Amino acid sequence: MVRSVVLSVHIVGMLTLFIGLALEWLSLESLRRANTSAQGLPWVRVLRGLPRYIAMAVGLIVVSGIYLAVRVGVFNFGWVRVSFGAMVLMGLLGGPIVRSRMRVLLAPGDDREGTSGTLRHHAWHPLLFVSLHMRAAVALAIVYLMIAKLDLRESLLLIGLALVLGAATSVLAWRAQPS
Repeated sequence: MVRSVVLSVHIVGMLTLFIGLALEWLSLESLRRANTSAQGLPWVRVLRGLPRYIAMAVGLIVVSGIYLAVRVGVFNFGWVRVSFGAMVLMGLLGGPIVRSRMRVLLAPGDDREGTSGTLRHHAWHPLLFVSLHMRAAVALAIVYLMIAKLDLRESLLLIGLALVLGAATSVLAWRAQPS
């Protein structure tokens, strides 16, 4: 009974994480297309709330994941260790690496007429593209690891491939930006 509840919490945590990534993606895309500050400011509010939301998701995933790994006896398996390491990597990609860019983007503007242009400009920063695409790719790779249960070498290779694909798709998306 307890294991089923914890597994459900783990799945809800993953779903919550993916919803958070989707909201971040939607917010950045909406800011990139905003023509007025009235169109952009609601998405700024969404972006401001996302760190707490995503932290809650990661907390659910990690705590329930540790419990499940210990309970089932797979804590020392390669796919489990790589999954935990990949979660830390996602945290680095979404936290310290983009923190300065997000602060600039989320800073309140004094000039209301120029706010939409400023928001658009900051939302197009390449680091935001790279971070978001790489985190989404790594999250999908972790889901695959949970299903396939690969050995250590294959798990590391999969996460490496996810990082490369995430970076490549971010470059393609960023290059497609309007002039």
